[in-house]
This record gives sequence, structure tokens and C-alpha cells, in this order.
Amino acid sequence: MLYLSKENYFMGILNLLSNPEKKRKANIDLAEALLAAKAPSVQLASTGSKIDKQIEKILKKCLTRQSVLDKVIELCGVPETSRQRYISAVAHTRSRADNREKAIESLELYLANPPCEEAYRNARHFRGSKAFSPEEEKKQHLAEMYSYLGKAYEVEHSFRQALASYSKELELTPFDPASYCRISSILVKRNQLTSAMNVLQNAKKTSYYKPIKYKTQSGETVTEDTFKKMIDTHILDLEKKIEKGYVYSPKKK
Repeated sequence: MLYLSKENYFMGILNLLSNPEKKRKANIDLAEALLAAKAPSVQLASTGSKIDKQIEKILKKCLTRQSVLDKVIELCGVPETSRQRYISAVAHTRSRADNREKAIESLELYLANPPCEEAYRNARHFRGSKAFSPEEEKKQHLAEMYSYLGKAYEVEHSFRQALASYSKELELTPFDPASYCRISSILVKRNQLTSAMNVLQNAKKTSYYKPIKYKTQSGETVTEDTFKKMIDTHILDLEKKIEKGYVYSPKKK
């Protein structure tokens, strides 16, 4: 009969106890890498050769976009950490239309808790020649998630919730013209065209409306006027709607 020493016995017990957690972490790593593999623009952790092989194997079995997203959600598991909540929210957001209710639920859960640092830690955004600070990157990330939430509510014709989400996005990133335009668009869909125009006109009064001029590393002078162009374009479009007496009529689902 084989007898184990007390030290080996307890080491064996510890290994048994730690294995489920190791497997759980490995699954989350794989879920994150798989999500990034299908959407390279998402800022997620880099993959190793072992994970690459696992992803290749999964992609051979999961032949549709939705089946890959379903696998990501399965591997992610019950969203208990900020990282899991982020992966789950993004995967559900990219899922088919009949999963939109789950997407809203996942996004609300994510935004109700501390954000996932890994999701924005290595992000690199600029305004003109000025790089965002870590805190600004955090706000940019949260604004993006509120934008996803607003779009999900908007498609469901839940305009009050969509407006609240876009307003939070604007609060976090007032330099982003898209947030003003999204709020204006919601107000148009509520047939509040005057209020919609006021949002755009107020955007013109901000300091962000003025084009930024800066020099690149090569010494070239560049003018950044995206904010001005986008706001002006939406004002012209809305002026035409007001002139024609536009009334929003939602399409049947």
C-alpha cells in the first residue's frame, strides 16, 4: 500500500482546490481572446500560442458570428468580476437582435459596478496633439459603454432610457460631437425638434466647436475640425426637417 506524507497529502488537496479556479481563469482568458479575435479594434489582452490554437479550434466549430459570441459568453461564465462583466456586456451587445434585452441587462450591470481597468488601460486617444490621461481614458471607455446602452434602448424605442444613456455619455465626453448628435436624434424621434436644435446650437457655443490647430512630429500644421463639421452637418439636416414639418413615425418591429 502506498502512503502519502502529510505534506504531499495537503499539497494534493490544495491542487484540487486550486484547479477549478485555474480552469475558470483560463476560460475567461480564452473568452477575452476569442472576442478580440473576432473584433480586433477592441482593446483586450494579447493572446499566447496556446490560446491561439484553442481559438483556431473553436472557430472551426463555430461557423457563424453568433455561435462565436455564444461561445464567448459560455466561457466567460457568470459575470462576477469587472472583467467578466465587460466581456459579457460586449459579447451580448454584438449578438443578434433577439438578444437585445440581455444586452441591455449586461450593460446596465457593467455600468452599475466599477469598470474593467484592462478595457481601457492600454487605450491611446488624442484630442489634437494632446494625449488623454488615464482618467480621461476611463471616461472615454465608460462613455462608449453608455453609447452602446443608448443604442440598444433606442432600437427598442425606449427613448427615455436612450436619452438618459446618451446624456451620461455627453457628461463624460463633452468634446465628442457624436454624443450631442445622438441626443438631438432622440429628441427628433420624440418629435421635439426645437429641443433637438437647441442641443446642437448649444454644442456650437462650447469651446470644442472651435477648430484645433497643432503641429505633427514632422512639423506639419494640422487643423482638427471634426466637431465643427459634424455639428454643422446635423444642424443643416435638422433645419430641412423643421422646414418640411417632419414628424417621426416609428417603423413596426
